[in-house]
Amino acid sequence: MQDNISTQLGDLRSVLSQPQLVWKYGYQIEVHEVQTEDGYLLDLYRIPGRRAASGQPSQRAFRNAPVLLMHSLLSSCADWVLMGPGRALAYLLADSGFDVWMGNARGTRYSRKHLLHHPDRAGGKFWRFSWHEIGLYDVPALIDHVLAVTGRPRLHYVGFSQGTMVFFVMMSHRPAYNAKVIDMQAISPSVYMYRLEGRIVRSFVRSADPLVDALDAAGRYEILPNNRLFAPLSQLACAYSNVTLCRELIYDVAGRNPPQVDDKLLRVFLGHFPAGASLRQLHHFSQIIRTGRFAQYSPAALNGRGKRLGHQRPSLPPLYNLTRALVPVVVYYGLNDHVVNYRDALQLADEVPNLAGVYQIADRLFTHSDFILARNAARLLNAPLLQELDQYDRQLFF
Repeated sequence: MQDNISTQLGDLRSVLSQPQLVWKYGYQIEVHEVQTEDGYLLDLYRIPGRRAASGQPSQRAFRNAPVLLMHSLLSSCADWVLMGPGRALAYLLADSGFDVWMGNARGTRYSRKHLLHHPDRAGGKFWRFSWHEIGLYDVPALIDHVLAVTGRPRLHYVGFSQGTMVFFVMMSHRPAYNAKVIDMQAISPSVYMYRLEGRIVRSFVRSADPLVDALDAAGRYEILPNNRLFAPLSQLACAYSNVTLCRELIYDVAGRNPPQVDDKLLRVFLGHFPAGASLRQLHHFSQIIRTGRFAQYSPAALNGRGKRLGHQRPSLPPLYNLTRALVPVVVYYGLNDHVVNYRDALQLADEVPNLAGVYQIADRLFTHSDFILARNAARLLNAPLLQELDQYDRQLFF
C-alpha cells in the first residue's frame, strides 16, 4: 500500500508545474513576469514563506537581503524544489527566513514569451540567442525586478552550472551590477568545461557544427522542449522496469554515484527535465568545451568560416573578463562531476579576483546531477551554502 502511495506521489510531482509543487508543500508562491531590454518575458517565482494553512511553524522574518537562484542548462527553476521540503535549497532558504526568488531563463518551459516573436513561428527569431543573451539581458532584468519589489539595495546570487556562467557574462559586460550583488555562490560553475568526461556530451561536441547546420536548415531552433509529447515519452522510457537505462544515461553525462540516486526522484526529475533551450545555447557550450576559452559566441570561428585572407587560423571571439566580477565568490565542486571537472572549477577559483571560499563536497563520488538530486545534498551542499549566506547577512546588517 505504501509503495502504491509513493508511486502515485512521484507521478503527481512529475506532472505538476513548479508553482503547483511549491503550493502543494504548504509554501506561498508568487508569479512575477519580468520584461528584458530585448523584449523577452520571463517568469520569476518568489517563495515568501509558508502558507498559514500548512500547519507548520511560522518562519522568522525576512532577512535584509533576498536570494536569487538561477538554474542549469536545459532545466528550469524546478532545480531548486524537486527534492522537497527539508532537502531542496529553496525550501531550506525559506525555512531560514530568506526571501527566495527563482529565475527562469528565456526559452525554458516557463519563459517562452516575447513581445514580438512567438517560439513556434517560422524563421526562429525567438530563438536567436545563446547563454550570452541570458547573462546580458535576463539576469540583470531579474535582479532589477527583485530589488525593485523588495526595496533592498543588494541581493545574494546562487547559480548552478549555466546559472553561474551567465552571472560572469553579466559582470563582464555590466560591471555596475557588482553594486547590486552581495555574494555569488557558484555551484559546479560551468565557466570552464574542456576537461569534461561524459562520452555522450563529447560525441555531441565533436559533431556539433554539422548537426547545428542541419537543424538550422530544417528550421529546428529549439532543443529538447518540455511539451506534452516529450515528457510522457521520458516517463515511459524511464518506467520503473526501465529505470536502470535512465540511470546509466545520467551516469555517463553527469557521473556515477549509485548510493545517492533515488529512483522515484529521478522519475520526478524527468517530468521537469529537459525544459528547453535554444540551438545556439548548445552550440555556444560546444565552443567553450572545444576551445577551452570562456568567450563570446562565434560560430564562424568554430567552423573555420572566420578565416581572414592570408591566414590559416580563424579569428577568436573575445573572452569574458572575469576580473570585472568583484563580489565575493564561493565555489562548490565535486570530484566525480563529469560535466564540470574539479580542475575546471578550481581554474575559475584561481581567476576570480575576490575568491571567498572553495568547498569540495565531502562525498568523493559526488556528481553533477547530485547537486540537485542526491539523497544527501541537503547535508553535503545546502548546509554549508546556508552558512555562507548567514555569514554575509551578519557581516552586512549586524
